[in-house]
Amino acid sequence: MSNSQSLTVADALKSLQDAVQAENTLIASRVTWYVTSQAFLLTAYATSWNANFGWPGFFHWALPIAAIVLSGIIFTSIYAATWAQDVYLREQTHLIRRARGELGLSAAELLALDVYERTTVPQRTNARGHIVGARVHGLVRITPLLLPVGFSLIWLYALVLAPRLG
Repeated sequence: MSNSQSLTVADALKSLQDAVQAENTLIASRVTWYVTSQAFLLTAYATSWNANFGWPGFFHWALPIAAIVLSGIIFTSIYAATWAQDVYLREQTHLIRRARGELGLSAAELLALDVYERTTVPQRTNARGHIVGARVHGLVRITPLLLPVGFSLIWLYALVLAPRLG
């Protein structure tokens, strides 16, 4: 960036919004990759129950452990992405408040800032005008965070409670 250019509030807000969207994209791709990997692991596990299948110890012990570890890793990475989103959203709210209070914006700039603020996650409203953004944002996180927990429980069942091949 040259000395004649400076970062505007609009640029900073756009950067924060882009960062939130980038985390959304990462979460979506991680969930897609995770569900695909679990489908392959479950298929291998189910196939291993066929008669005369080799390596039952591996498929009935090591594979569930690997799947549980994978679930823990993906849960951690998704949780980290949601935490990063929260950081960006707090910074966005803080920047909007400071811009409104400290910059002496024109009427047109304040109008633009108001419109922008109403579209941010924490300020989204329902049809009646009630702010629901944070609640909706929290609900959207349920699936990516609970999938690894749910699959871990399935794998724990397979590891501990499933009948053994004799």
